[in-house]
Amino acid sequence: MASEKARRRRSLGDTLVVGLTGSIGMGKSTVSKWLQEMQIPLDDADATVHRLYAPGGEAVLPLKEAFGSQVLNEEGGIDRGALSKLVVGEANSERLKQLEAIVHPLVEASRDRFIHDAQRRGELLCVLDIPLLFEKQLEKHCDLVVVVSAPAEQQRRRVLARPEMTPEKFTAILAKQVPDGVKREKADRVVDSGLSLEETKGQVESLVKECRQQVEAERAREKTWHRLVLGCAILSGAALAFAVARRSRQ
Repeated sequence: MASEKARRRRSLGDTLVVGLTGSIGMGKSTVSKWLQEMQIPLDDADATVHRLYAPGGEAVLPLKEAFGSQVLNEEGGIDRGALSKLVVGEANSERLKQLEAIVHPLVEASRDRFIHDAQRRGELLCVLDIPLLFEKQLEKHCDLVVVVSAPAEQQRRRVLARPEMTPEKFTAILAKQVPDGVKREKADRVVDSGLSLEETKGQVESLVKECRQQVEAERAREKTWHRLVLGCAILSGAALAFAVARRSRQ
């Protein structure tokens, strides 16, 4: 299913790692929720960061050491607002790099554990929900990339309906994201969320079914191959034993 794009090297029958992404207002969160309802293992990159920033999280101590107690909230976790003030803007570019050097390896380690656990359990597929998948060039960790997309005007209406969102904020957010058209070109599959919820969910269900069938077919072929190899080995062994016995009687 995956094309000749920047993707991880996967063995046939291995758990299919699906990257899920989409620009703001495209409906990625809704698709993510549906996938979880279908019992698909899903790793949410944003949720991982929230966990790392929570009291006792792995990122709390190194961020405190790097930026001081001013980045802590009353509960002992990271105050995202206070941290943001220190790293946002051109003048704070070095601090932003420092933040990324601390947090990114922790997020990557969590993602790798998630994939390993899914493989160990023999899952047919698992999903990496990564908003900035292309922006951070993380498609190389996926076997298949799915982009959730909708017409630009529909996207704009959805985003501007959010509380405290303004046209200026929306434009600024879009400027930091890879354009939707480019994401669609880079994707292996596109889920059109400009349709009705029922139609959009139908696309997701079809995609999941296709992924499951692909891996099941691969594993069935692997079992057949192993049986053939084992059968040949048994026959070879039997033939050798017969030849040895025949010589011993002569």
